[in-house]
Amino acid sequence: MAAKKRILASVDVPLIISRMAAHESSAGVQVAGCLAFANLAMDEHKVAVAAKGGIEAVVRAMGAHESSTEVQIAGGVALNNLATAENRVAIAAKGGIEAVVMAMAAHESSAGVQHAGCEVLANLAMDEKNRVAIATKGGIEAVVRAMGAHGSSAAVQEAGCWALGNIAAWESGMRSQLMEACRRWRFNASGNGS
Repeated sequence: MAAKKRILASVDVPLIISRMAAHESSAGVQVAGCLAFANLAMDEHKVAVAAKGGIEAVVRAMGAHESSTEVQIAGGVALNNLATAENRVAIAAKGGIEAVVMAMAAHESSAGVQHAGCEVLANLAMDEKNRVAIATKGGIEAVVRAMGAHGSSAAVQEAGCWALGNIAAWESGMRSQLMEACRRWRFNASGNGS
């Protein structure tokens, strides 16, 4: 813990962001930057990383590298680690929900992306405003699809249940939307849908 405090004190978050921006076309740099923020945000440094522009840098990286599974996983891990009570609304306001839903749609066959996405949505759903945004931006459907596509992955199932539970447990309107998404998924999975 003391070493991490010294590192955060000596690490210039804006420097990481500037290197990510200077090498925006490099998926490797984006992965490294996202993972740096994920690691720095594993404890009390979450608010500081977010305040210095870490959320925006992660969302930009995910948008610039939509086809990179590695960037989407690293971005999801970073957003999840940054998603404290203080940062949840900011992540949603800065495009985090859309970035996660897009990643999950683009990488349906990747259990890693689905797991990371479900975890982020679960964490963001701890905030009432975010629950509505998750529902309106396709988050419920993304979680249901992830769970259906990765039935053998305990990690995806656990994160998916956590996400759906956080969304539905708080809002009766969300429960009906959740039930409709599950009904549609079952209908399509049985071969009766489009």
